[in-house]
Amino acid sequence: MSESRLIQFLTYMGAVPFYLALYLALTNQSLVGISGSHWFKSYGLVILSFMAGTIWGQVVDASARVKRLALASNGVTLLAWFGYLLVDTQAVLTIIATSFVALYILEALIMDHVKRPDFYLGLRLRVTALVVLAHGIMLFTLS
Repeated sequence: MSESRLIQFLTYMGAVPFYLALYLALTNQSLVGISGSHWFKSYGLVILSFMAGTIWGQVVDASARVKRLALASNGVTLLAWFGYLLVDTQAVLTIIATSFVALYILEALIMDHVKRPDFYLGLRLRVTALVVLAHGIMLFTLS
């Protein structure tokens, strides 16, 4: 498998747990005693943190401006975490979905300053759309 195919495969596979958790929520099932909505929210926080970390890993040698953009990714992730701790499920799902969009925008802004494959930004847009769609379905399911 080529490196680009591996990156694409792993990126799409990162969205699968959202849909598995969504399935649990839709069928009113739990996994090891944990509800689908809880799996969904907690996985969202893990992936947001991971994505913010990947941004930081790419900008260590970048300009101060680019590093400030990367710092914003930490703010986005911390906002989602505080939301998880402090607000109801529907509000935190909205915050997390918005956070995924914000991280995509930050990545698009730093794209010219880091080394990424040409296909990367389009891939990120498609997977971000899949993740935000899953959040929308989860919100609809819980309302």
